[in-house]
Amino acid sequence: MKTTMRKETAPVVLAALSFAWLLSAAPAAAAEAKSSTTSPEVSEALTAVAIKSTLIEKLGADALRIKVSVSGETATLTGEVAKSASQGLAEQVALSVKGVKKVDNKVTQKDAEGAVGASEASVKNVALEMKVKGILLGEIGTNALKIEVEVVDGVVSLRGKLDNPDTAKAALAKTRAIKGVKKVINLLS
Repeated sequence: MKTTMRKETAPVVLAALSFAWLLSAAPAAAAEAKSSTTSPEVSEALTAVAIKSTLIEKLGADALRIKVSVSGETATLTGEVAKSASQGLAEQVALSVKGVKKVDNKVTQKDAEGAVGASEASVKNVALEMKVKGILLGEIGTNALKIEVEVVDGVVSLRGKLDNPDTAKAALAKTRAIKGVKKVINLLS
């Protein structure tokens, strides 16, 4: 059984590491945007994106079912991981992100077949989603909180209601310019 697990998880872990380049812009955008004057709401969202990006980079597929929320300097982690080591590591990863002083770790460990079966594509999709969210937060600020981002095989869907058509145009242009984005579907109104 152990050799089977290794054969199935090795590609996922390798995929997570090979897609780390996708994650590089989200934490950078978070740090850059925080340095300027931003609302607490945008700052917290940027921190959450940076945490999720770092979790994916460090934990691979095991991070896909971890949800992150930030309030002030406290990050709350919820969800499930397949490996018990990932449960504690998730907290340490969150604490390593700039601006996080405390972590409320509500992540539970549950042997789940789905976690091992998470595909390389799933890791790549979530990594690109975090990158898009980080860049949009850094570029259009609070308006990015009104945009839902979904990624499937490099195709990014942007959905939400924005007050200003120029903001929507900016969001679309920024998203199209991101490395790894094959196509952008505009569902903004």
